[in-house]
Amino acid sequence: MNPGFTSSLNHLLDAATAGPQRVPGVVAAIVGRDGLVYEGASGQRTLGQAPAMTTDSVFAMLSTSKAITATAVLQLFEEGRLDLDAPARNYVPMIGELQV
Repeated sequence: MNPGFTSSLNHLLDAATAGPQRVPGVVAAIVGRDGLVYEGASGQRTLGQAPAMTTDSVFAMLSTSKAITATAVLQLFEEGRLDLDAPARNYVPMIGELQV
């Protein structure tokens, strides 16, 4: 991986956890077709306390269904299995029967 790219991403994570409008800690990863491209963490597990955020920190992720659904839709689109301009009833016929 390009060291400049990694450095830029690390700086971005550090910026998110510094200053008056910060979050306590962040973890980020980028995965491509060939595997892990980037992995990084910055900040603290708890604001104002010593343990640093690490890439293997365990925490709850809430409200992720939209992100997971969007990722699945984009993958189907990339594979040519989903036409974003097609009516939804082409994929779920019951939608075409709904009366509004």
